[in-house]
Amino acid sequence: MDGFGTGEGWFVLAAITDAMRDRARNHRIGMLRRLVHRLGRIEPIGDDRFAMEAAIGAFDRVYGGQSLAEAFMAAAATVASMRRLNSAHCYFLRLGDPAQPVTYVVDRLRDTRSFSVRHVRAEQDGQAIITVTFAFAAPTEGIAHQTAMPDAPPPEDIVPRDVALIARHDGALPKNAGVPWPIDIRHVDQPPWEPRIGDGRHRVWMRVDEDLPDDPLLHACLFLYASDLCMADAVTNQHPIVWEDLIASRGLFGASLDHGFWLHVPARIDRWLLHVQESTVAADGRGYATGRFFDRAGTLVASVAQEIFIKEMGESG
Repeated sequence: MDGFGTGEGWFVLAAITDAMRDRARNHRIGMLRRLVHRLGRIEPIGDDRFAMEAAIGAFDRVYGGQSLAEAFMAAAATVASMRRLNSAHCYFLRLGDPAQPVTYVVDRLRDTRSFSVRHVRAEQDGQAIITVTFAFAAPTEGIAHQTAMPDAPPPEDIVPRDVALIARHDGALPKNAGVPWPIDIRHVDQPPWEPRIGDGRHRVWMRVDEDLPDDPLLHACLFLYASDLCMADAVTNQHPIVWEDLIASRGLFGASLDHGFWLHVPARIDRWLLHVQESTVAADGRGYATGRFFDRAGTLVASVAQEIFIKEMGESG
């Protein structure tokens, strides 16, 4: 019998079959392969400008994590290969049109012995849709400490997100449900569609389904992509928001405003990572969420912060 751990018991999903699991996994792998292929096709067009064809995905808009990952690839193309991603600070300015190509414009802000800093602007039709500042760091040694990884049941005991959604909706998925995603996501705590009001704490296991090459650039890129997934859940589960209405924009509008990401140590996105999320405050329609990513050995590999804007349709803003 399958279920979600909700903190108060098990949410039973008796309708799940092995065939459903296999089909969902194959869809995730197919989308992952298309995404990796796409990321390798970013094209330099001169003067630190890069072109990318129209987007792929499961939404009616360009997924912000995809724009962030592509901007990272553009920035990395202007940095010495031995320098790894240290941090990214992104503002989502406009909803991107998935039917239109994107141009990424890189500004080389600074290079020192320890760091390289790049600013990237993603444009469609001459208008910026996101702007990101990336810092890359040279390998070094220095102070080190971390907080302990919290307890969590193993991901093998938890139903994949897409499988649970397919079972819940009998295959007729709501608009913008995010199926398929190229990432296997497993909610340790309540999934966002459960109506119970939560406490703003949320744990999620995630990884890609296939082994990837030993390419730190690719792993960092896909990690950035994944880091934007599910960030709203710790915010929305504290309010009587119907998830299906929010994602389909039925009476509600929601969008990420910004995104901060810090990669503390190199991590593999093809190994399970526990994303521990928390939302401590929301004000004026803006919910603030933070997250920490741990590998299965307990190493804190990355941290993330984001603000999400939610409003009733018809409000100004």
